[in-house]
Amino acid sequence: MQSRDEIARALVEAIRKHEMLPIGDLCRVAGRSPLTVWRILKPIGYYTSFNFNARFYTLRDIPCFDRDGLWFCRDVGFSSQGSLTRTLVALVEASPMGMTPNELSALLRVRVQNQLFHLFAQQKLGRTPWGRGHVYLSFDEEKQDEQARLRRSTPMTPAAGRESPLTDAETIAILAELVRAPRASARRLAAVLSGRGLAVTAQKVLAVIERYELPKKGASRRWKS
Repeated sequence: MQSRDEIARALVEAIRKHEMLPIGDLCRVAGRSPLTVWRILKPIGYYTSFNFNARFYTLRDIPCFDRDGLWFCRDVGFSSQGSLTRTLVALVEASPMGMTPNELSALLRVRVQNQLFHLFAQQKLGRTPWGRGHVYLSFDEEKQDEQARLRRSTPMTPAAGRESPLTDAETIAILAELVRAPRASARRLAAVLSGRGLAVTAQKVLAVIERYELPKKGASRRWKS
């Protein structure tokens, strides 16, 4: 029978080989139950995915988190905050003008409307009407007022065919994000920059890519959003 240290080494080796693995695969590697695998990995340090029902595991030193504290390995997302709910609170708190459900869903690649409603009901986030829905804000009243003020001072995304002109500041911000995350979709980049108070749309991201003839790494179809 394998010792606990041998099982731990086998689990670490398997995760490092694939960067992340689902709990079912880890149980097969260890020949143990999910609870035992969790107990062995806990002192080593790990993250569980914020999507796919926290089914995927990675080691704490593997993710290269971006400035939003996110790391995606293929379609599996990990957050420096751990859970999806803590990630939502952190992203809204860090945003100068709060974030809408659509902005957060684009950033996290998962629908978050239900989680946001529960966070609001639990008084962990505030919100205010915005367009046909809501924008979620800090629960701290002073910060909430400032986020709402900035949000109100920013025009809503123009209708198709009436795109606002691309500014130098937006262009620089888009180029910086493309350098940082070259594989990200235009929609995700737009969500990231919108959360920082810039009126950037996916169309503007595509316009910058075309203007500077940047490679799309075979993702042009996915970027037509």
